[in-house]
Amino acid sequence: MRVIKVLISIILLAGIFGIAGLYSQIVDLGVVTTFFDNLLFQYDWLFYFYQVVLFALLAILLLAFLMIIFKPISSKQIHIKKDTGQVNLPLNTLESIARASLHGIVNGDNTQVKVRLTKKQTADVEVTIADEQQQQFLSRGKQIQESIPQALQNMAMIETNKIKVIFKKKKAESSLLPSSKKESRVV
Repeated sequence: MRVIKVLISIILLAGIFGIAGLYSQIVDLGVVTTFFDNLLFQYDWLFYFYQVVLFALLAILLLAFLMIIFKPISSKQIHIKKDTGQVNLPLNTLESIARASLHGIVNGDNTQVKVRLTKKQTADVEVTIADEQQQQFLSRGKQIQESIPQALQNMAMIETNKIKVIFKKKKAESSLLPSSKKESRVV
């Protein structure tokens, strides 16, 4: 990360230096203009260096422009149109609906639910379950994959694109004295 910061700062410094040099060639700035004139006559490689810097800046700006244009749109709420108006449901409401649909299947304290909306106003749901017993994976997974789309369709009128269920093993509760701490000795 530091290397990237150093490279960007060098490019920006060279760009500032180059812009000052170009501006001094357009408008007479006294000492600055003579300084850049002397640099141009003494070091002709500097001209080619600034061409490379300008092409690098052009490439960076073009990439930034393309990233802005083609960035996938992920909205933070869904819009449901009704006859009387429009209802906006934020993502945390959709996550609460999905979490409530899991009530009878798994323990709510051990689950994390993430909902992402796509361009087509469909939901991608990711459910992470931490369970120490890890029993009945397939039946629980199938129940989750059936209950979440039904709940989101009934409550929010939203289609689900995909549902990802992840089972993680919950760490066992630690004893009263953690083993990582050193115990005191009595001499």
